[in-house]
Amino acid sequence: MENAHIVSRFDKDLDRIKNRILEMGDLVLTQIAQATDLLQDFDAPTADQLIARDRKVNGMNKTIHSRAERLIALRQPVALDLRAALSPINIAFELERIGDHAKSCAKSARKLANAPADTAAMQIVLDMSALVQAMLADVLRAYNDSDIALAADVRARDIEVDRQNKALFEIGLTSIASSPENAEALVLKILLARNFERVGDHIVNIARHVHQIVTGEDLKASD
Repeated sequence: MENAHIVSRFDKDLDRIKNRILEMGDLVLTQIAQATDLLQDFDAPTADQLIARDRKVNGMNKTIHSRAERLIALRQPVALDLRAALSPINIAFELERIGDHAKSCAKSARKLANAPADTAAMQIVLDMSALVQAMLADVLRAYNDSDIALAADVRARDIEVDRQNKALFEIGLTSIASSPENAEALVLKILLARNFERVGDHIVNIARHVHQIVTGEDLKASD
């Protein structure tokens, strides 16, 4: 009976940490969406709030890390339980990095507020943001549901993110050559695309963690 109580406490503690991960993921997803909106309609107070809110994301990362470490130390889980207890540390780190990219996007939006319009380049950036937002929402659902098929689908979609990043880089170089006076704005858009490409990479890492929790297989060496 005592062992059953210990297992029950472990599951409840793990569920609390898991819910914290999902809350952090929702906050980061909101950060990306708002940062993207700033690229289309810049608002200085909103940008300031978004940048300041990144401290909350950082704090959530530290809290999750501490709670997961404490859970492992107290319960000493093995196999699947150990993977489930370790994963929040790794996933929270990836979410924290995505939050950093959202903050970086908001800062770039400030610099681009008065830049010349470049519909083609900016549209690729916006398309990339839409892709990674959908990927992040789905990978959080895959984590919550232990859905390795959905996690695999998320990983596969990153190919399109990489393709669009490469396309914008090529467009940017061509545009800089033909319109050197707009070089600064074009470089910022190239960096924005790189920003979202890195977001995609962090989401792929989360998808790999989901796969490893469920199967025990580490995909880092094979993906």
